Amino acid sequence: MTRRILPWQDLTPAGLRRRTHPLRQALGALGWPGALAGLCLLGAAVLALHLTPRWQSEAEELAVQQAALRRGLRASAVLPAAGAQTPAALLAALPPSAERQQRLADLLEIGLRLGLVQQRSEQRLGVDADTGLERLRISMPVQGSYAQLRHYLGAALAHDPALSLDSLHLRRAQRESQDLQAELVWTLHSRRERGARP
Repeated sequence: MTRRILPWQDLTPAGLRRRTHPLRQALGALGWPGALAGLCLLGAAVLALHLTPRWQSEAEELAVQQAALRRGLRASAVLPAAGAQTPAALLAALPPSAERQQRLADLLEIGLRLGLVQQRSEQRLGVDADTGLERLRISMPVQGSYAQLRHYLGAALAHDPALSLDSLHLRRAQRESQDLQAELVWTLHSRRERGARP
């Protein structure tokens, strides 16, 4: 008794040709562009099957991180800051008004050292008689590259913790120009000492 071989069990070259004949006819009808497109689709499918689990795990990790950040933001918005200081303690931590001119000179010098072109700045002093808080408002037009301006802002704020940048307006005179014209408005905060004059 002879054993019958099923078509999918026939691994001889003739059997393989018979089984792949419809596929070869379809590829022959499509030509080499169709065969190339088929290979590309097959490669994309294999790649997608391989990368999908990794993408899903990364998406899950990002969702967990996002949820944790949202919970942290909600908690920080509801709870008062730990170790919050009283207004009197904040005022006492400010530099005295006697240092105002040196602090202003330092602010201008940092810009000059970084190569910014400074024009005439305007200053206006405001004093709160009840608390003794002094605010020297400085309007300062400068000109320089974006990198110079960014470095200047960071260096000035790091140098003087009682300095605040109130507004910043950037303008480019010409589209091709690398230089920006900036209008900076700073405030130097200080405390007035008893008996001191402005």
